[in-house]
Amino acid sequence: APPPAAAASQAPAAEPIAVVPPPAPPPAAPRREEPASRALPRLLSDSAPRYPLSALNRRIEGSVQIAFVIQPDGSVSAVRLLSSTPPGVFDEAALAAVSRWRFEASGQRVPTSRTLSFRLPKG
Repeated sequence: APPPAAAASQAPAAEPIAVVPPPAPPPAAPRREEPASRALPRLLSDSAPRYPLSALNRRIEGSVQIAFVIQPDGSVSAVRLLSSTPPGVFDEAALAAVSRWRFEASGQRVPTSRTLSFRLPKG
């Protein structure tokens, strides 16, 4: 009889501790992530950036992170540079390419960002 009583007294104490802490953190994190992933319209037309001739000749590769707003009609606006590596080499090409992109119309303004990578052609 003593062992079941000891097990029963341990089980109720363990349940409240295990149940109370986990519910608070998970709802906060998914609420922030889900609307952004659900609201991101599908890319319909992505204009590839032109590789700058000076970078091509010097065999330079890099990347550019761009922020922009997808408009309700699927067009892109407020295109701006967040960062680039190496600085100044691929910025103009990336900004020009992103401004030509078109997304599926969603009826909402969707702020987002993307990283464009500039890699030399193989061969």
